[in-house]
Amino acid sequence: MIDSLLHAFRDNPEIAIFLSIALGTWIGKIKFGKFHLGTVAGSLLMGLIIGQIDIEIPSMLKAVFFALFIYAVGFKSGPGFFGSLNRETIKLVLLSVILCVTGLLTILAMNAYFGFDAGFAAGLGAGALTDTAMMGTASSAMHELDISAAELERLNSHMAIAYAITYIFGTVGLIIFVSSVAPLLLKINLRQAAIELEAELAGKGKAEGKSNGEIHPYSSVVARAHVIEEDKPANGQMICEVEAHFPRMSIERVIRDGQVLDRDVDLRLKAGDIVAVLSRRELVTDMDKLFGPEVDNQQALSFPRKTVHVVLDKREYVGKKIGDLRQEIGPLSRHGIFVNKIIHAGYGIVPTDNTIYRFGDVAEIAGRPESVNELAGRFGRVKAEAHKSDIAIHTLAIVLGTLIGLITAHIGVVPIELGVGGGILVVALIVGWAHSRYQGVGDLPPAAQWAFSELGLTAFAAVVGLMAGPRAIEAMHEHGMALLIAGVIVTLVPPIVAFYAGRYLLKIHPLILLGGIAGAQTEAASMNTIIEESGSQTPVIGFTVCYAISNVLFAVWGPIIVALT
Repeated sequence: MIDSLLHAFRDNPEIAIFLSIALGTWIGKIKFGKFHLGTVAGSLLMGLIIGQIDIEIPSMLKAVFFALFIYAVGFKSGPGFFGSLNRETIKLVLLSVILCVTGLLTILAMNAYFGFDAGFAAGLGAGALTDTAMMGTASSAMHELDISAAELERLNSHMAIAYAITYIFGTVGLIIFVSSVAPLLLKINLRQAAIELEAELAGKGKAEGKSNGEIHPYSSVVARAHVIEEDKPANGQMICEVEAHFPRMSIERVIRDGQVLDRDVDLRLKAGDIVAVLSRRELVTDMDKLFGPEVDNQQALSFPRKTVHVVLDKREYVGKKIGDLRQEIGPLSRHGIFVNKIIHAGYGIVPTDNTIYRFGDVAEIAGRPESVNELAGRFGRVKAEAHKSDIAIHTLAIVLGTLIGLITAHIGVVPIELGVGGGILVVALIVGWAHSRYQGVGDLPPAAQWAFSELGLTAFAAVVGLMAGPRAIEAMHEHGMALLIAGVIVTLVPPIVAFYAGRYLLKIHPLILLGGIAGAQTEAASMNTIIEESGSQTPVIGFTVCYAISNVLFAVWGPIIVALT
């Protein structure tokens, strides 16, 4: 029975790959406190274990899976990467560069001290800095080395072992640093710092009231119906006169004597009218005083509304504040148009008057259909809800990226090349940016991006583990402790250097700085921890820019590490 099963695995390696992914995913979800291994590390670990039965895996599979993953990363990061290259975000770009360069130098220093080979060094960097893309581009670079197949297999095995040993502390160590150590060094309370930053971003000076960080100056829009009473201020006023005092409130419908009256800003309200009001949640308590008691009236509240996602692609508005733009659009600002959120590099941000218009961001705008359409056309383009992927463009882009990666130039006798992974990443960044700007170019819905990235990355990790399996035990005995020590150093030195540079040289706000460090080390778990500890979404401001920059730099570091080690 056992022999038959082993025979099936060796003759059909796809069984081992998918089994590694399945078991690795389950193991990766097991939580130890706030920490869990994750699907990638779990799949690699199971690959190492299953690989002990010596399964021959075609190396081409590793290249295919990695191509899918690195393309998805580039496509998603494209808008944020190019959008980050401006004066507004230069400090965050520099923060990311400082962390990434420090990371590279630390890896090279550990390699020189412990005498690692290229495989150990690349795996050390990928695991300690929790960036699997580095391992993929390094693997592509190792294939270009003038070495035997046996030596190449050995290097890949060492890379997998180093990644597996260093990844756990790479995740846990950064979480501890950004959530506990850094706040102590800054002598701040994360929740109080969040309150102050949110108040600053909202243009309200020092925050008052809540100590839990839950300040939402532009919270959810709500609809209410009120009956106008004779002794209330709204009785006898025109709609435009009422709205003039409440820019964040709009009267959408009036019911008079059982009849629906179309919205007319010159309509004079009178006692007995039922008005349907849209407003920000913070204004709800004022409505009883202005109109009269709230009522449940289905006819009043059945007014039409439209929600669209608008790609912000007007160059003339880039860098301007939403508050300033609201003044520019005049009456529309109080005609039932509400910006619910702005999606920046995949993260939703509740906007304030000080939120900046960034090229490539997506604004979720809701309100009266005709007004929404006018506003969308003025400040961007409505994003079509694509449900199909433009497979032809994406596969051709991968082909083009691969060909670009194979191009080699020379500086003296030193060969310079992007490598296959780097070439695909560059093309994906461009396609992703083009998609954010030109509707219909290279559609790739978020679910498809997730499938490309998640399946590509976990399958790549599983294949690496399976290929490394037979040599895993020997390599772990030889360099296990050295890799563990080096991993701790590589995990902690870059964020510490970035922390002091960001705080005292670049003078970045503490909460944005911590988010930036998490993004620069491409560690989403640390970002989530900061959000939980601070009770605020403001650290996302730093995370998104740094995440986009570091994804590119870390991928580039892979071939450099191989070349220098």
